[in-house]
Amino acid sequence: MKKIFLTLLLLITTTELYAQTLNVDFKWMLKHQCSKSSPELKVENIPKGTVEMRIQMIDLDMRTFNHGGGNLKNEAGFPATFTIAEGALQSYTGPCPPNFSSFGHDYEFFVVAVDKQNNEVGKGSKKKTFSAKEVKE
Repeated sequence: MKKIFLTLLLLITTTELYAQTLNVDFKWMLKHQCSKSSPELKVENIPKGTVEMRIQMIDLDMRTFNHGGGNLKNEAGFPATFTIAEGALQSYTGPCPPNFSSFGHDYEFFVVAVDKQNNEVGKGSKKKTFSAKEVKE
């Protein structure tokens, strides 16, 4: 049992070491408040051989609320830089913090790049506050 555990630990650690860091960015706009339309996401440093990107948004101030996200597939592979169009995430619920006019909530988009063998080959995230103080347009 100990040998199996150590083998699994080594496999997990090795996989983490080889996953590239993705650069993720997005811009909140007022129209995203309580919307089903996700913001445009720019993803850079996508590893060669990536055929799927898995995207998830988390409300860091209310982790129990499922904001969803989506999966994008491209069997031909993604380029090193890819823009996920606004509204492309199919199972997504936008930010709707009850305290929008004051502090708002912090939200983080997580993106995982996956190859044809279903291995995670890259991951990254970006966190931004959604509040009246931060979102101006």
